[in-house]
Amino acid sequence: MSPGAPSMPAAPLLLAWLVFASTPPTPAAAPKSVYSLDDAAFVAQAQADLEQLERHARGLRRLQDEVKQSRGLYLQKQSEPYTPDQKQRLLTTWAAFFDYFVSTEVIRQRYWDFVKVPALTQPKKHAWGFLLTHGALTTELAHGLTYAELTGGRKQLEVLLDEPAPEFGLPPRAFARFKEKVIHVGTTTQLYTGDTYKEQLRPLLVKAGALDGPRVPWVMQEMKLNSEVARGLLAKRGATIFAKAATDLTQDSAQRAFFPVQRAVAEWMGDTRVHRSGQPLISREQVLGVLKKMEPGDIMVARQNWYLSNIGLPGFWPHAELFVGTAPEMAAYFDEDADVKAWVATLPGKPASFTAHLARAFPAKWAEYSGKDSHGDPIRIIESISEGVSFTGLEHGMRVDYLGVMRPRLARVDKARAILRAFAYQGRPYDFDFDFFSDQTLVCTELVWKSYAPSQEMRGLAVPLVDVVGRRTLPANELVRLFDTEHGRDNRQLDFVAFLDGREGEGLAKEADEAAFRYSYRRAKWDIAQE
Repeated sequence: MSPGAPSMPAAPLLLAWLVFASTPPTPAAAPKSVYSLDDAAFVAQAQADLEQLERHARGLRRLQDEVKQSRGLYLQKQSEPYTPDQKQRLLTTWAAFFDYFVSTEVIRQRYWDFVKVPALTQPKKHAWGFLLTHGALTTELAHGLTYAELTGGRKQLEVLLDEPAPEFGLPPRAFARFKEKVIHVGTTTQLYTGDTYKEQLRPLLVKAGALDGPRVPWVMQEMKLNSEVARGLLAKRGATIFAKAATDLTQDSAQRAFFPVQRAVAEWMGDTRVHRSGQPLISREQVLGVLKKMEPGDIMVARQNWYLSNIGLPGFWPHAELFVGTAPEMAAYFDEDADVKAWVATLPGKPASFTAHLARAFPAKWAEYSGKDSHGDPIRIIESISEGVSFTGLEHGMRVDYLGVMRPRLARVDKARAILRAFAYQGRPYDFDFDFFSDQTLVCTELVWKSYAPSQEMRGLAVPLVDVVGRRTLPANELVRLFDTEHGRDNRQLDFVAFLDGREGEGLAKEADEAAFRYSYRRAKWDIAQE
């Protein structure tokens, strides 16, 4: 046993985890580990990842409910070709599953090396590492086996799901590789050994204070329920699961990567989220340069590699934001415009200006907006993030890995009306269900879409919703697709402003042109080697 192995009586149970692990990278190429963080930083990261795991698990449950409702589609006679609408529904559902699987796998791989952390000398890291690793594994197995049980062995369906579909973020053979891994003897062994180890680890969890942490009761119960589901499905399949030859295991180049994502990619994803957190590819100087080109009302799309919001929605671009500028910039842009002044004069109380109306209609929000963010920068952006519809500054909203800026071809009065709507939405919770028919919670694109929605008094932007997993919604990618589709038309709705294109391999971003931005929405969502 290596010096770093756990020194508990139950340690032999963990050997199964290591038996099926891939050969570790050489020291020169090895990514930094989350276990290199100090205890406080490690626990904070673990709690944040546990929150993400809970969201992924809930998303997978919602998808399972959707599959149950459309079960007849999956059981359709394979001699009967799917219609385009049926294909759309099947692909968007599989793409959403794929998103959640890969995102959960990132968490599992990040904490995989808990088996090498001594339990007696580093109980917090060992305990939290196990909770995240086994919590992610049981989530993957329960939902993966359920989905594989329904979809496997249906030729037409398997062909459809296995074809590359970049617009949905699906690489070639994703479904075939998923099937191979979801019933892999190695991961099945990890399920059984992990379940046993969980009970023997309980005293350590108590000692480490892990059982008192937020969401820990949830993950303990989730592990139990998911394990019961996975064990039941494995029992139905019987010994055929274990029929693969031992050579299949040793030759499997992706043993450690349970779901269809290359090991190197998944390790990089985890490393980036932990060790490049707060160090985006776009520099502050580049953001300041783009700011000189921007106007209130501009629409931004943003992406941070391997830290993707809107998991479950397809596309390279995961996030959209509304740029409003600073309070002085907003006043300079709107308050002297003739059309804006005429509109403001019709509002109750006949305010002196548009910004005066915002200040009087939303005094608390205006005070927050007129202040500065945690980095000391003025507020310039309204965006819907996990904390809700928020005022943010350039460090949060623009210092990302990729940033695109588009300008609505609208009069300033329409932009003012859109910003007024956005102020009304500020403070509302984030919409983890992507329900565009409710105004009580909003996802990022929903904020932009509803702020610019056409009405009798406002020309607005006509942005069509799309069907994703049986519901009407708007992935941020669709905004760039719309821009590309309408490009060159006299009646186009959006103009190009700027594109800062990340280069993960070089650790920086470069200014790119309109042609590159038009193509960007076609890029694969989980591709590490971005162009």
